[in-house]
Amino acid sequence: MNSSGDRIVGRLGALLLVAFSCLPVSVFAETPEERIARLKLELEMAQSAAGYVEGTDHVAAAVEEVPTNALVIIETENGGGSGFIAKMKGLSFLVTNIHVLAAARDARFQTIDGDKITLPDVVYLSENRDLVIVPIEWKGAHFKVSTSLANDSVRIGDPITVMGNSDATGVTTKMDGVINGIGPEELEVSAKFVPGNSGSPIFHEGLGVAVGLVSHMRDLSDKSKWTEDSELADIRRFGFRMDGAIKWQQLSLQDLYNQGELYDRFVDRTIVLAQTVKAVQNRVIMTGFISHESLGYMFEHFDGNFSWKRGTGSGNNMVMLNRFLKNLETELVNDRQSTEEALTVKFFNRRFQEIDSVRDYTIQELKKASF
Repeated sequence: MNSSGDRIVGRLGALLLVAFSCLPVSVFAETPEERIARLKLELEMAQSAAGYVEGTDHVAAAVEEVPTNALVIIETENGGGSGFIAKMKGLSFLVTNIHVLAAARDARFQTIDGDKITLPDVVYLSENRDLVIVPIEWKGAHFKVSTSLANDSVRIGDPITVMGNSDATGVTTKMDGVINGIGPEELEVSAKFVPGNSGSPIFHEGLGVAVGLVSHMRDLSDKSKWTEDSELADIRRFGFRMDGAIKWQQLSLQDLYNQGELYDRFVDRTIVLAQTVKAVQNRVIMTGFISHESLGYMFEHFDGNFSWKRGTGSGNNMVMLNRFLKNLETELVNDRQSTEEALTVKFFNRRFQEIDSVRDYTIQELKKASF
């Protein structure tokens, strides 16, 4: 018998003791045969209760309905995401991903029944997980949240449901699956969620509680000889747990928007610069970026002052090409330190380090380029 079974037996024994202590003394005036029969019945009851917990496969448990009016659709001009309303420690919170809420300036927040949600200017961010909670005034339906996956006997193979704003279409869809993996902070699930589902609850069907929220996918289709016969899917899907020791960082909602936009700008510039260097290696100038907000100036000369027919045979062309390479190198380094110093949200600071490594690689590639 496991510890959960021991707790059940102990709890049941205590309840029986209290119950019998309230009965008249005459009840205990029983024959030895009656006493043996009673003890046998009590033992069978205790073993039955313990067995139910010990063999928790959630099949025998009543399947709880998803509280659909606690699902939140987040709509922005460029897409959207998902969220849900949960009650924790007696308070109502909007729960979603940091990366979703940070990109939701001027977004609409509403349930699938059209109930609009107004956010205050205070949020609480997990320092280590893609998780943010926002206190809200709410009297409607809400999700219950598992405060301990271990105590709730959540296991690999348990059935789950993911519901949210799939593909940011503005409608909620439902995807069934199971828990494929459990880690200290993350869950892996088989439910085939897609972009737009970020922030969706991972709803445990047997327990009727949210055990996590959808966060990201990983493309592991690039196989090696060690992984080519793996039974795992090429695209694997992950969410973050909501239980355990979570360190929270308080921030104003407006500051979160500013942090998200600062990080997104750095990512956008990094992508454009990396694509440009890749094209230069093929002796191509990507003039399509001439309208880019901060990098367009590098391409202006190619719109009129550059002689495409003469190419590198023109001295004037070579001056502009060398200036172009110099500008590329400058842009690859000029906003790195200022961005890193300005990112105070630990979630974005960690992601910055990953993107910054792309710039390091791009700089090395640029040194190999020439005309």
